[in-house]
Formats: sequence, C-alpha cells, structure tokens
Amino acid sequence: MPDMPSITASAFTSALSQAANGVSVVTTSHNEQDAGLTVSSMCSVCADPALLLICVNLDNEFCELVDKSGSFAVNILPSSCVDLATIFAGLGDNPEASRFDSGDWTRLTTGSPILSNALVALDCQLNSSLIKGTHRVFFGDVVDIRTTSGEPLLYTDRRFAVVQPVPL
Repeated sequence: MPDMPSITASAFTSALSQAANGVSVVTTSHNEQDAGLTVSSMCSVCADPALLLICVNLDNEFCELVDKSGSFAVNILPSSCVDLATIFAGLGDNPEASRFDSGDWTRLTTGSPILSNALVALDCQLNSSLIKGTHRVFFGDVVDIRTTSGEPLLYTDRRFAVVQPVPL
C-alpha cells in the first residue's frame, strides 16, 4: 500500500467549510439545568426507526448533561434566527447561563428545550454515543417531532446564508 498523504486539521476544515449545512441548536436539560449549542453536524441515520446523530466537542458541558438526562433535542433554525445561532455558538457577549433568555422555549416529551419557532424540533432519547478524536457522536431515537414552515438557516464558507431557489 502506498504512503497516504498527511492531511492537516486546517486543510480539512477549510475544505469542508465549502459545504452548505443546515444550522441547528441542540439542547438538553437535567435537574433544571439547561444547556445548548449551535451545530452544523447533525444528520439522519435512518427513518425506521427514526434515528439521528449530532457531533459535539468533548469539552462542552452539553456532553455531561446528555449523559445525565439521557435525552437531547435538535432545533433546526429558520433563516430569521441568525442572532440566536450566534448566541448559542458562543460568539456573542451572552454568557452560557443566559443563552436561553433569547428565543421562546417550550418542551416536548423528554423535557429538552424546544425553540417555539424552530423549523423542525426533534426530541430524542439518547440511544448511544462514541468518541472520535476531539468530538463525541450522539445517536438519538426520535420520540417526538414538531414542525413549522419557513426557510432554513444555512452555514457555508464560514458564514450564515439563506436558501436561494434555483429556477428549473
């Protein structure tokens, strides 16, 4: 087998920054302590049974709270939620403890915070997780769904974007 080229983390993240991803705020709650963060690494695993995955940096308190609560929610953001996405990404001046002061929050089956105007809210029971490199991959069984309508918020080229339909 020939020697494989060495790919740096910088080259990898730079290349993947060109992909367009939907923006979600993932949340969890345990003993009245809520945690959440903005992610672009969320995807469906299968439809039957409904299973999805999210990837979270190991250093985030979210990981420990998901272990304790056994649940999490994925809130797929509409294009009007750039400010909320920025707050939950830790890019604003808001401390983590006040992130949930922004937006209107409710709860579904598991008790994880659900954004009232999320395009889609997927309430999940923790199925399993694994550690890969600097991140933890959580798999969630979807136990409740709530949908609204609107355009999704996207993230590409290290900035937020909106859908621009292409005429056929």
